[in-house]
Amino acid sequence: MKILLVTEWHPFSIGGVQSHVRDLAFNLSKLGHEVFIISKAYNSSAFERKGIKHITVKPLLAPLNIVLIPPNYFSLKEAIMKLKPDIIHAHHAFTFMPLLSLSIGEACNVPRILTNHSITLGFDYDWLWRPSSYLLFIHRYYISKAQVIVSVSNVADRFISKFVEKNVIRKVIPNAVDADRFKPPKQEPVEPLILFIGRLVYRKGAHVLLRAFRYVAKEKPQAKLLIVGKGYMEPILRVLAQKLDVQDKVEFRGCIPESDKEEMYRKACIVAVPSVYGESFGLVALEAMSSGRPVVASNVGGLNEVIDQGNDGLLVKAGSHKELADAIITLLSDDKKRREMSLKAREKVLKKYSWNVVIRDLLEVYSRALDKQVTALLNWR
Repeated sequence: MKILLVTEWHPFSIGGVQSHVRDLAFNLSKLGHEVFIISKAYNSSAFERKGIKHITVKPLLAPLNIVLIPPNYFSLKEAIMKLKPDIIHAHHAFTFMPLLSLSIGEACNVPRILTNHSITLGFDYDWLWRPSSYLLFIHRYYISKAQVIVSVSNVADRFISKFVEKNVIRKVIPNAVDADRFKPPKQEPVEPLILFIGRLVYRKGAHVLLRAFRYVAKEKPQAKLLIVGKGYMEPILRVLAQKLDVQDKVEFRGCIPESDKEEMYRKACIVAVPSVYGESFGLVALEAMSSGRPVVASNVGGLNEVIDQGNDGLLVKAGSHKELADAIITLLSDDKKRREMSLKAREKVLKKYSWNVVIRDLLEVYSRALDKQVTALLNWR
């Protein structure tokens, strides 16, 4: 099967959508499918070494390669018509490249799947988003070109439902993780290290974690905090660490190579995911759980679908640095509980979130779309 994955961002850039697309492409390729990725931003052609071919389309207003600038429609159409894919699988419901690819696919009579990876503030308020979605009629128009809409979580499905008619076929298929790559360490780490991985932006909540860490450091003087990632809040966070007098216990690592992530997880005692809002799934939490790391996360968005409170992780009120601190201290103080959570987290990933499991659901969607038996999917809703 020739499969075209379309995303706004280059698959080697940083982000949850990019990570999902490149892993999906790799796993489809392993199964013998011919996979192409189209994106707007250019980075490198190293992906072709894995048997996955990557195509770039220039933005309409070159060289302004930003998300608000649509791609050159005619270049995108030419690329798709030249490829003649059996399936178009667009990723992200609110950026230009994937939405335009759905319209082109419809015109070329190619089966079309759209995966929604996102939610926003107040995503579950129907009274707010249902009327607003009609004002965003362009999004409604292009989203309607998808034959099947897949969402990575139930909350993402509820959000996208505001932009589609009730009879549109939808299915929830979660993000997945490479469980062979992200696996537990042979020996548990001795150092009480707390790990944060993510963009340093407000909604990811690193500032909440820093405030929590002040309390953690008082209770557990040996504890250290490692912050991995870049973003506009980094200077603010560095100043905050000094103001809280924890700068000697906090390390800002910046961006790290993708190949270093798994070892970073294995060195951590706890992984913190303190998102304030807008977390449709929480891929970092999934990678940590696959690595056998207990997760302390905010109870927002799709995180409570991934983490079973008190069983394979702990959920706290979003924005509450005190609750976050208490949860971290609890786990640092109880080696047995931390170990039990680690084992259960890993077990859940193997049963529900490994690519070996998730890829089957996606291939079934592809198969039904190819057979033009899309109505059969109604039984899954």
